[in-house]
Amino acid sequence: MSFQLERTYGLRAQHWYQPETSLSDVAQNLFAASLPDGETQQFLDNSNKIASNFFWQTVRNLGVMILSTIYSKTDINGMTGFGNMFLFSENQFAKFLAIEKESWNSTDKKVLDLGAGNGDITEHMRPFFEHVYATELSSKMRNRLSWKGYNVLSALEWAETDVKFDLVTAFNLLDRHYSPGKLLNDLWNVARRSNCNVIVSLVLPVSHYVEFNPNGRSTRPDNYLNVAGRTYADHVHHMIVNVFKPANFEVLRWTRLPYLCEGDMNNSAYYLPDAIFLLKPIEPESPSSTITQETTSVSQESTSHASHTDL
Repeated sequence: MSFQLERTYGLRAQHWYQPETSLSDVAQNLFAASLPDGETQQFLDNSNKIASNFFWQTVRNLGVMILSTIYSKTDINGMTGFGNMFLFSENQFAKFLAIEKESWNSTDKKVLDLGAGNGDITEHMRPFFEHVYATELSSKMRNRLSWKGYNVLSALEWAETDVKFDLVTAFNLLDRHYSPGKLLNDLWNVARRSNCNVIVSLVLPVSHYVEFNPNGRSTRPDNYLNVAGRTYADHVHHMIVNVFKPANFEVLRWTRLPYLCEGDMNNSAYYLPDAIFLLKPIEPESPSSTITQETTSVSQESTSHASHTDL
């Protein structure tokens, strides 16, 4: 299947599924390699067709230019259908969760996808869960999620729901959240109550950017993830040791996947390196153990400048 990745229109695919530098022993022992597949290539092929359509790209650019005077980039994508994303295929998702597709029964199973955007990534989980719940702060994206048939929960009050889930996911949200410490704490509480695992993904090295902040207009979070170093491998290690462990999560395994976005006149597609972590909630070492400011605080000087806004 690797030959297909030669048709990625200039993207450096050989590093999509393996870290470029050596991992720590902790990270290496938990690493579960993913492989490219046909669904990934299909997304790239479709993206290339869209990017190569001069008329469509001209209409798109004019529309974005006009709408950007009123709406955010996320709202514009929600209204127009621009900027579709791809993270994993159905088969890659099943492999990561060790799901046997032939014997899997989705009846009554529930998944909650936080910050689901327009539901592109969520859709690849749909075959495994009868009930799909989602949250999203963008009103335009929420409309798309409802149109697709998802049960949309409040983005600010989802942790108070009585629904028990079989899986909770937060794809590329932790570094975009106004309070990463609160998100981790809410994830732990809901996962523990539901007795389920959590999937968290984010682009590494970490670079915080908050588009929707209920506490004001700042694009900075209330606190920063406690990571150090400047490489993908550095931040994987610190996410496991300095972020998830203090938040009372055990990392069962993690993998690397390309976070892809539809292209434009300049590029056939855009790529960022994602790390996907499968987490299990564990009991705190002491009853008073909580996520502290120190746990999630780090200077921005140690982080890379790559971000979702680069897509």
